[in-house]
Amino acid sequence: MTPILFLMIDSSVHNQDLYYTTRFLAPDQFLYLRSGDEEILMVPEMELGRARKESRISDIRTTADYRVIEKLKQYGRDHAQSMVVSELLHDEGVTEVAVPHNFPVFLADELRSDGFKITPVRSPIRKLRSVKTREEIEWIKKSQICCEAAMQSAIDLIRRTGIRRGVLIDPGSDQPLASEHVRTVIERTLIDCGCESEGTIVAGGKDAADPHNAGRGELRVDKSIVIDIFPRLKMERYYADMTRTVARGSPSQALSEMYDAVLDAQTAALGVVRTGVSGEEVHDAACGVFEDAGYRELFIHSTGHGVGLDVHEEPHIGVGGEMLKAGNVITIEPGLYDPEIGGIRIEDLVVVTKSGCENLTTIGKGFLV
Repeated sequence: MTPILFLMIDSSVHNQDLYYTTRFLAPDQFLYLRSGDEEILMVPEMELGRARKESRISDIRTTADYRVIEKLKQYGRDHAQSMVVSELLHDEGVTEVAVPHNFPVFLADELRSDGFKITPVRSPIRKLRSVKTREEIEWIKKSQICCEAAMQSAIDLIRRTGIRRGVLIDPGSDQPLASEHVRTVIERTLIDCGCESEGTIVAGGKDAADPHNAGRGELRVDKSIVIDIFPRLKMERYYADMTRTVARGSPSQALSEMYDAVLDAQTAALGVVRTGVSGEEVHDAACGVFEDAGYRELFIHSTGHGVGLDVHEEPHIGVGGEMLKAGNVITIEPGLYDPEIGGIRIEDLVVVTKSGCENLTTIGKGFLV
C-alpha cells in the first residue's frame, strides 16, 4: 500500500478499488481512510457486525459514533455526511487528504470550507489491482471455466442449427435462431455456474461490424457471428473475458481472409507478451500484421486490456500502454470490422509471466462450425 493519506467514500458494490482494499462488499456508502500503515473503516451501524467478520480492516467505526442521526435531523443529509467526515479527520489530526478523481464534488467543497486541503489524485489502488495474487488468478481461472462452458453451449447450439432460406433454424423449435436466444442459452449456463453477466454479445452479419453491438434478430447462414462473453463470479467478484467468431455454411472468401488475418494478428501479439514489454508493443505487433495484410483501417480498437474486479482495468494494451508485469491478467483481442460484410474478433485471456504468458483460454479457434 502506498503511504499517503487517502480517502474513499462510496459503495463497494460499484467501486472496485474500495472493495479491493477493504474486502467488504456493501451496497451503501461507507468510508475508508488510509494513513501510512493505519487504516480506518467507517460504516453504517447496521453493517458493523458484518464488517467485523468480512473486512480486512481492524479499526472499524460507525456513523453512530459521530452522532449522525442528530446531524441528519438538524442539518440534512448532505451536510450531515460532510460533518461526520470532518469530525473523523479532525480526530485523526488530518488537515490534508488525497481523494480519487470520482470523489463527490459537493463533499470535497464542504470539506474544503471546513479548512481541509482535498487533492484529487489517480487512485493508487488501481495500480495495485493490476498485478494479481495467486488467489486472484485462481478466481479468474474459475470464472474463465464458466465462460468457456457458456461459449461452448453457444457454439454447440449454432452447430446444430438447420438452414432454411438463408437463415439458421433453431433445432429445438424449428424457428429462426435469434441472437437473443443464443444469449439466453449463454446466460443460463453462467447462472448455473455461479456467474452473472451483462452485455453479452451475439452479433451476426453487419451487426458484427460494430464491436459493441449486442446483436439482435435472426442469424443467417454464411455470415460471421461474434460471440463475446465476460462473466463475473457472484461470490468472488472476478471477471473472465473471451470472444470467438464462428459461421455456419460457406462464408465468403473476404470473411475467411479477414478471419485468417485476425488469427495471425492475435498469434503475433501473444508472441510478444512478457514481463517488461509495453502494452503498446503488443498492440504494435497486431497492427503490423494488419498493415501487411492491407486491413489496418479496419482495426478500430486497442488489442486488449486488464481483467480482474473490473472487466476493463489496467494495464492498457494499446497506444500508450504501460510496461507489463508478471501477474497482469490481460486480454489479447484483435478484430476487423467491415460495415459491408461484418466483423471478426478473437479474444484470449492470459496471465503475463517473466518469459511469456499463460493462456487461460482453451476453446479452439475454428471459424466454421
